[in-house]
Amino acid sequence: MRLLRVESLAKVGPDQVPSAIGRDGVILIRNSTADEVAAFLRGWTEPVDHPHQSVGGLTVITPHHRIERAESEAGFTRSALHPHTDRSVQAEPPSVLAALMTSPSRSGGVTTLVDGARVLTRLRHHFDDSTLVELRLRPADGSVERPVIEVAASLTRLRYRDDQVAAPRGRPDVLKRLRRLIIEETLTLELAAGEGYLVHNHRFLHGRTAFTGGRRLVRFLARFTPDHPYAWLNRGFSIASS
Repeated sequence: MRLLRVESLAKVGPDQVPSAIGRDGVILIRNSTADEVAAFLRGWTEPVDHPHQSVGGLTVITPHHRIERAESEAGFTRSALHPHTDRSVQAEPPSVLAALMTSPSRSGGVTTLVDGARVLTRLRHHFDDSTLVELRLRPADGSVERPVIEVAASLTRLRYRDDQVAAPRGRPDVLKRLRRLIIEETLTLELAAGEGYLVHNHRFLHGRTAFTGGRRLVRFLARFTPDHPYAWLNRGFSIASS
């Protein structure tokens, strides 16, 4: 398994990944298998359960052959997924998300990544923090609303979706600017088999374009172990280090 920084493609040693996640929010994975990613994560994280998982924290995402689906199962279709943070409407979303492509689609299915730190920095050029913290994420099922931007003890946590599961609400001008910045800051990755990414889920949004044919991706949800030196990333990211 090779681990790389996104911008420079410089190699990152396995022991450097936590600090790199704290600094950059994202690491690329190359030449790997799902078993290797799982073994790597076991060294410094603990799994976070998901309703669709196969085993603790691990979910195989591939299109299901059925017409009707629940709103929460959009990932198991061939439709596009708007950039989002995983488990956004939960009280404590996972801080670590890793994804590995095991079988790419015939066409489409391009991965999208958005650095929420860059979006937030640019958003602050137009609105003050007292306005931004009023943004709320409204779940479609009517459950508890969560802050889109949560700031505590100099750490920031983003919870973002804009789909059938949940959508942001707030001042129309703020939402319009936020959506525009997400589009402008979107990076695209065409992942081959054995390639993937690892992101700080409180900071990076991820999604995909629509696709045809089959596509199989393995996703891992986790958080830093409580005794890890970078366990503070479970509470959010630092704008100063991003």
